[in-house]
Amino acid sequence: ARRPFHPERLQAALGRRPRVGALDRVLRLKGVAWLATRHGTQAHADIAGTQFTVAPGPPWWAATAVEERPAGLKEEIDALWHEEYGDRQIELVCIGRELDQAAVEEALEACLLTDEEMAGGAARWLALADPFREADGQGAHEHNH
Repeated sequence: ARRPFHPERLQAALGRRPRVGALDRVLRLKGVAWLATRHGTQAHADIAGTQFTVAPGPPWWAATAVEERPAGLKEEIDALWHEEYGDRQIELVCIGRELDQAAVEEALEACLLTDEEMAGGAARWLALADPFREADGQGAHEHNH
């Protein structure tokens, strides 16, 4: 997806047990997530059985100075680069029993920022509540340097 997850909606959908609807059939989920409150860094989302975790990942290339990027990176990631958001994206793999892919995608899409929230811009996204902050020690905010 080319818009970030709202952290509270993501936690509400995947962090509670039992999960509701199509998400209840997800046994394993793994991948890179873009959280609205983490514009500078990737988040690694993971479900294993009943446990749902979101851990800090490396910086997005878009948040890394051009001179610090490896040679050849531009060509490697050019196809996924977005003019406004760079390489920020969501890429999750779900495994489960009798999964309804469309219903799972719809449930996850409901966790994304709304058009109104997107229009607020990244500076406003940082002020959103993030239930994952305390768990991963990021405190109340993130700095992009």
